[in-house]
Amino acid sequence: MNHCLAQIGIEHAAYRERAIGIGERLGVLKDYPTPPGCTSPYAPVWINEMVRRQHGGADNGV
Repeated sequence: MNHCLAQIGIEHAAYRERAIGIGERLGVLKDYPTPPGCTSPYAPVWINEMVRRQHGGADNGV
């Protein structure tokens, strides 16, 4: 379910705000320990990070 929510938020800008809100309310994996340099599986963080990367906000070595 968490993966599905994140994918909706990442792929569909019209639903992004709603997906982030749902993720915040559910709090699934909010406290999951995430190593440095990895993306958190907490949906609001995951959505924002992947959208940032899609829009060229990360140096991905390409």
